[in-house]
Order: sequence, then structure tokens, then C-alpha cells
Amino acid sequence: MQSGQEYWAIKDKTDEKTTNKSERNIVLSASAVTESSVHLHIKKFPKGHQMNCVKRTLALVSCLVLGGFSSYAQDIKQQEAPIKKVTAPQPLEYPTVQIGKAGTAILVTQVDNGTIGSSSGFFVRQDLIVTNIHVVAGIYGKSFSCSAKSIDLLTQYTIKGVVASDPEHDLVILKVEGASDSVLQLGDSDAVALGENVIAIGTHEEALGEIVKGTINRITPDFFHVRAIFLPGYSGGPVLNDTGKVIGICMEGGETKSLGYVIPSNHLKALLKNIRTQEQPLVKWREEPLIRAYAIVRQGDERIALGDSKAAIEAYDAAIRLKPDFATAYARRAEAKYNLKDYEGAVKDFDTSIRLGRDYAIDYVNRSVVKKNLRNYKGAIKDCDTAIRLDPQNAEAYFIRGNTRSDVGDHKMAIEDYDTAIHLKPRSTILATAHVKRADSKFKRGNNIGAIKDYTEAIRLRSNNPAILAVVHINRGIARFNLGDTEGAIEDYDEAIRLKPKNTILTQVYVHRATAKAKLGNSIGGIKDCDAAIHFSEKDTNFAAYVYSKRASIKLDMGDNKGAIEDSDDAIQLNPELVDAYVIRGDAKVNLGNHNRAIKDYNTAIYLKPDYTEVYHKRGNAKIEIDKTSEAKIDFQTALKLAKSEGTQSLKDKIKKALRLLEGQEIENENPE
Repeated sequence: MQSGQEYWAIKDKTDEKTTNKSERNIVLSASAVTESSVHLHIKKFPKGHQMNCVKRTLALVSCLVLGGFSSYAQDIKQQEAPIKKVTAPQPLEYPTVQIGKAGTAILVTQVDNGTIGSSSGFFVRQDLIVTNIHVVAGIYGKSFSCSAKSIDLLTQYTIKGVVASDPEHDLVILKVEGASDSVLQLGDSDAVALGENVIAIGTHEEALGEIVKGTINRITPDFFHVRAIFLPGYSGGPVLNDTGKVIGICMEGGETKSLGYVIPSNHLKALLKNIRTQEQPLVKWREEPLIRAYAIVRQGDERIALGDSKAAIEAYDAAIRLKPDFATAYARRAEAKYNLKDYEGAVKDFDTSIRLGRDYAIDYVNRSVVKKNLRNYKGAIKDCDTAIRLDPQNAEAYFIRGNTRSDVGDHKMAIEDYDTAIHLKPRSTILATAHVKRADSKFKRGNNIGAIKDYTEAIRLRSNNPAILAVVHINRGIARFNLGDTEGAIEDYDEAIRLKPKNTILTQVYVHRATAKAKLGNSIGGIKDCDAAIHFSEKDTNFAAYVYSKRASIKLDMGDNKGAIEDSDDAIQLNPELVDAYVIRGDAKVNLGNHNRAIKDYNTAIYLKPDYTEVYHKRGNAKIEIDKTSEAKIDFQTALKLAKSEGTQSLKDKIKKALRLLEGQEIENENPE
């Protein structure tokens, strides 16, 4: 996978049972990463969302962040724009930067379909350029040409061939025709210290020679982790210390602040000891099995970019057959398997890639998302913990851990993770979703004011994503409704409808708006919105049943008892276990004086939900009407017992009053005046 904007949205299958007596929050997270089937992002592909209502929750957005070759993005994006030169103000590191730029080369590549991309390399001798193998290995099955230029574009060098390569560490030394006056000196990578400041120089899609400053965050024998953004095109470029010596070679990067991986320079020193006296032509070199494995991985990446994960897996399989210890190929194949919902296979491949040396924080984050989708929440949190230990600035790890904690109901800790993720200021898509997820957790903890604040910020950040924006407006509308701002809620619902989300979301917003309109006394408007929701939910019988019960409730409040009974009948026919449909129908029958039939409906409701406090109270009142006072008293006592632990104060007061009246009636019957 190359760098750039590479995120996955994943589907969460959590199911939550609710009734239609209260408004429910629509949970949108990323995931998303997610309605979100999984897709690889070579460019931004905003993902879907989730709504939670009546035994159903649509997909949660989570984000699976995928690291990759930092040169490949431009090939996939079919970059045709001319390369621009950048003249920047002189930084404090000016001497080091000037040394680095003078010795850095631009490698311009072109394949047979006209795709152009640029990567980086640097001179280690006057006629030798170092870069990554994946920069010049090509895409398997396509002709591929490569040329070199100086960073100022004034000098062009013809690549004569390869004089040395190290497939294990993704390094190749190219011999060029011509000579550079600026040769970079290699430093001792064994002497690199944690926290050391470094500068990377490379080629970005719109600029040459831009520097990236960072610090060494982690040191292993095979790579350094640098807290910096290595943009597309930086692969193969030099990483210099403050004395202007090369201590590493850019290898992978992405658009997260902490995603930058570097090959230690001492691996290059070892390679320089094995230079051929005669260069090998690039075409012949690419035929070597281990080099061909790199080209096949690039082919797999291209197929994923085109949406063909099955074909991508075939390519990665071929690469692994050529190079069984190719850790990156396993990581890529894991991503493709995830895309095809082979989650167990994806976990195994991530396990292998980590075991083979890709012990990257980002791979632990990726694996955590896969485990989350397998409902292995402990494993997902553990992987995020590891990622955070390896890279404390990894915003995505906090974000995914927050999502996982939210899934298991630990909203307090989830909010803490979202706080950290937001503080680290990840790229805007992750930042917006973190605000949404934090809002959702605040909502579930009863903090509607805090939720509204986060939803508002998410709306500002995601103004160009209508699908997610619609759901966020619904969420904010629900929070406003709960705070009594019914008119504000309707404004949000209106905006969500204007954004024309998919039908599964549209049905939800119509129901919420119907409830708000009914609360303001606009029962006709509420019924019309229910009609629209029923129309859009024809294929979802359970949700259609819920909407019928909602419309029945509005009709009941209007005094249309017959209409309420008809809608309740329809709801029960679609979903015989919809408790509130029986309650509403029972209420309508009480209003019509048919207490015996009402009691039958209340009986069914209590059978389906034995702890339904309010229904015991309703059934008790109905039994009084048919002179079953002793049974009514039992119902009131049961209701009071349940209400002490769950009920509102107003419901408790109603039940106590009913008991007092009933007890007074019994005394009166026993002692007539």
C-alpha cells in the first residue's frame, strides 16, 4: 500500500434493542471507517455511517490506516501535472538542507499507460545514485522507464544500470551516465539516538526538494521510525542528521504526522562493499525473482486501487512464492483479504508481517481494526495499546481504541481516547470522525450539550462530505430534541433531508422529524413524515413496523383511536414482537371503552417485556374499570417496585396515587357509611 490517504471503513455488527418510547442517537463513527463495506483508499473515499433504532444498527465508521511505499501514490493517481520547483525561505538548518538538496536526485518514472510519477534518490558517488527497489522495480506486466534529474532540474542523468541491490532492505544502487559534484556522506546509523532531529528531502507531487523535519521516535536493527510526514515521492530520499550526513533512506510514509519509516544507513554501507564492476541493465535486473516480487506487489497495489482485491491477492500470492519472507507482501495481502471480509485470513497475514519484521505501529492499528470486526475487542484494544507504546503520537491508534471501547460500552474511557486523538490533530477526515464519535459517547453519558458542541465542529470539518454530514445533522438534532430545542432539532432534520442521504438514513430522519413535529402540535406534519419513512423502508419490515407504531402513537395523541389501532395492527403483523405496538393498541382500546381487549394487549406487552413498569400501571387502571381491584392492586404494587429502581419520579407519583385511591376505595367498600 502506498502512502497518501489510505483508510478503510469497516462494518460493525453490534445490535442494540430499543423501543420507540424515546429518541435514539444515530451512531456514526468510521470508521470507518464505515454503509461501510471495506474499500482501499488510494485517494480519499469518504465512507459510510450508521444509525441505531429498533433492533438495528447500521455500520459504524472506523478507520483502518494503511502505511505504504511513499513513492507509489503518484503512479496510481496518474499524475500528469508538470513538476514545480519550490523556492522556500532559508530555514535554520540551511547548511544541512543545502547539502542534502545538492546531492538529492529526482527519479521520474513512466509506465506503458502513460502514468507518470516521481520518487527520490541521492548520490553516494559521483556516478552512483541510491534509491529504493520499489521505486525502480516497476509494475509487473507493464513496460517501465526511469530517468534521473538533479533537484533543480538543470541536469539529467541517464541510468546505465544496477551495480548492487539488497532486496531484504529495499535498497538499490544505480550507475548513471554523467557525474554529480555533490555527493552525500554517510553517517553511522548505529550512533543515532532517540529524539534526534533529522531532515528528509524528497520529491512531492507538486514540489521538489521540500524538506520534512522530524525526530527519531524508535530504533530497530531494520528501520527507524521518524515522527514526520513522508509524503508521496519521498521513497529513496536521504534522511540527514544536523551535520548533513545521511543516517537513513526514506522507505515508507503517509499523511499521518507520525508515519515515517527509514532504512538505517549502515545497511547501505554494507551494500556499497558489494558493487559490481559492470552495471546490470535495469531490464535484466528486473527479471531477478526477488526484484520481480517487488514489481508484483506493485501490480497488486494497482489492482486494489482499481477495486479488484481478489486479483490483488493473486498478485501478492505470487510475490510471496518468489520471496517467502516478504513482510510487506503479507501486510498488503492482509489488507486485500480484509477488503473481501476474510478477517481471520487478514489477522494471520498481519501476524506474519509483524513476525517477519514489519513491527510497525501502523500494522498493529490495522490488525486491531480487523480484530474489532471479529468482535475480538480485547485483542483490538491490546493491539492499540502496543501501537501507542511504539508511537505515542499515533492519533489513529487512540481513535480506534476509542471506537472499540465505545463498542463495549466504556464511554468514559472512549472519550479520553477521543480527547487525545483530537489533541494530536490528525488529518481532517479522522479529526471530524473523532469529534462525531466523542459526541456519540458524550450523548450516551447524557451530556447533550457536549455532544452538540462536537457535532457542530464535525459539521464544520466535514462540510464537503454530504453522506456523513447528513448523519451528523441527525445526531445533533436528536441531542437538541433531548434538551427541549425542538425547533432547532427540526432545522437539523430539514438539513439532513436536503442532503439526500441513502434511504436507510432517510427513513430515520423522517421518523425523528415526525416525533419533533408531533411534539410541537403539528400532528398532520408528523403523520406525513411517517408516511415518507414507510415509503423508504419498504424492504425493511422491522423498521417499517416501528414506523407504523410511531404513526399509531401520533394518531393516538390526536384522538384518532381507530387509526391508531389500524396502524398498530400493521406494525404487529410486520413484527409480532414489537412491544410498543401492543401498548399503543391497548391505550386506543381503553379510550374506546374496550378494557378487556386492552388488557389482552397489555398482557402480551408484559410477556414480551416483563419489566415494563408503565404497562403494569396501565393494566392496573384497565382492571379497575372492570372491577378487578385485587388484580389491579397487584399490578400497581409490581409497577411501584419496578419504578423504584428504573422509573421517573412522575411515574412513581402516578402509581402511588393509584394505590392510595384503590386502598381508599377498598376501605369504603368494607365500611359503608
